[in-house]
Amino acid sequence: MDRPNYYNALKSVNPNTLDLTEWLEYFTDGVAVSMKNVRDKVFGLSRDVKLLKKQGQVALNERQMEIVEKIIANGKITNREIKDRFKISDTAARDETSKLEDLNVVKRVGKGRNIHYVLI
Repeated sequence: MDRPNYYNALKSVNPNTLDLTEWLEYFTDGVAVSMKNVRDKVFGLSRDVKLLKKQGQVALNERQMEIVEKIIANGKITNREIKDRFKISDTAARDETSKLEDLNVVKRVGKGRNIHYVLI
């Protein structure tokens, strides 16, 4: 939320006429942005619905879901990105990717420092 603009929109209400037009415009723009974000997230997740239907439902924890979302958004993810995002050790990051590999959700691409993970 953008507090200064929110408060400016609230201050724009005319106390004599109680005209809420500017505040309603601000509010509806905020709702529209939120809805677009949700829509984009749903579309991003649904791109791989064929994979999920083929595999059946896969139970992922919250961290694993966020890893998958990052791959959907960027096409790939590295162990370093996982470590940095969740403030976890290299071993813990490898454990998460190993679990996702075991579930046939991601596959490892590259070698050495160039290893990254993509959706199957």
